[in-house]
Amino acid sequence: MDKNRLAAEIQFEIDQLRQLAITVKGLQESINGCPLPWHAAAGAKYVADLWMGIENLCKRRCIYLGLPIPSGVDSHNRLLEDFLAQPELGGKLAADIQHRLKKYKNFRHRFVHGYGFEIDWEKVNEPLCLLPETVELLSSLWLGWLHDTCH
Repeated sequence: MDKNRLAAEIQFEIDQLRQLAITVKGLQESINGCPLPWHAAAGAKYVADLWMGIENLCKRRCIYLGLPIPSGVDSHNRLLEDFLAQPELGGKLAADIQHRLKKYKNFRHRFVHGYGFEIDWEKVNEPLCLLPETVELLSSLWLGWLHDTCH
């Protein structure tokens, strides 16, 4: 992968995550203080989508740098650990934000391996409310990395 393709693919993922944040705000506005079961299922999907976007960004970095993409049962953990270990990426995040990313990863697992109707709004609300802020933090971080890598 060359620098131009890397830049295009990183920007695509960031654009997708930003659209996700806009969609989350729309969902929150539609609830009017009375969440219904499908609001929780939709919110859980969006929270899981955030983790998918993080993984996509990390995988693109691996491909560009010629690093192996983790696979197997612990691949999600290894992608996150690698991201957090990079001083120019996850290493720049405050401890509470790093912990938040771990919670998003864990939430993704529960969502993917469970039924949507089993999701409680109380479990979705906090990560959903933090999603737009998290997207902007990650966008800034990845765009900074991209700039430093490509220039």
